[in-house]
Amino acid sequence: MRFNQIKNQIDNLQVIGKGWRGIVYRGFYKGKDLAFKVPREEIHKKAINKEAYLLRELNKYGIGGKLELTGEDFFAYRFIDGKPLNKVLNKQNASKLLHQLFCTARKMDKIGISKDEMHRPYKNVLVDKFDNIHLIDFERAKYCEKTHNVTQLLHFVITKGRDFFDKIDKETVIALAKEYRRQPNDNNFRKIVDYLFRQPQL
Repeated sequence: MRFNQIKNQIDNLQVIGKGWRGIVYRGFYKGKDLAFKVPREEIHKKAINKEAYLLRELNKYGIGGKLELTGEDFFAYRFIDGKPLNKVLNKQNASKLLHQLFCTARKMDKIGISKDEMHRPYKNVLVDKFDNIHLIDFERAKYCEKTHNVTQLLHFVITKGRDFFDKIDKETVIALAKEYRRQPNDNNFRKIVDYLFRQPQL
């Protein structure tokens, strides 16, 4: 089944995003509000299929939009009604939102999938009205032996994210990152979370 074969059956179909490899549509199909990801060109079909496979694996751990449908040149997941992280992140909600993001990054490290975009978690992280975070766009994601979701997120913290962590020490964060990189276990992850999120200013 190809996207063009069901396109006329999708109600209120509209483009909601464009990337280098794919176009994302929103529409109602068989009563479900879905986001459809389709390759921009035929050459990108393999990448779209790979992303669908990774999303199915991540769904097992509650990560990503719930995959509902796959085809030869597309996949569809439940539409996530949320705003990009960079549009809502502030000092008041930083602790709650970034703590969730770190926990999700840790899950992905344990699964063995690197998203390769955690150093810039802006438009590919959505925040819903209940302040729950949702990861989208796994175009760059891949299985690998040495994942770096948590360490990339720490890089974000000591660069753009420092606005939300006034009193953290950059060298301490770098040391925690190096320790976690050497031994990416639960104990070293807990040290990171304890340092970042048990501070009075948060």
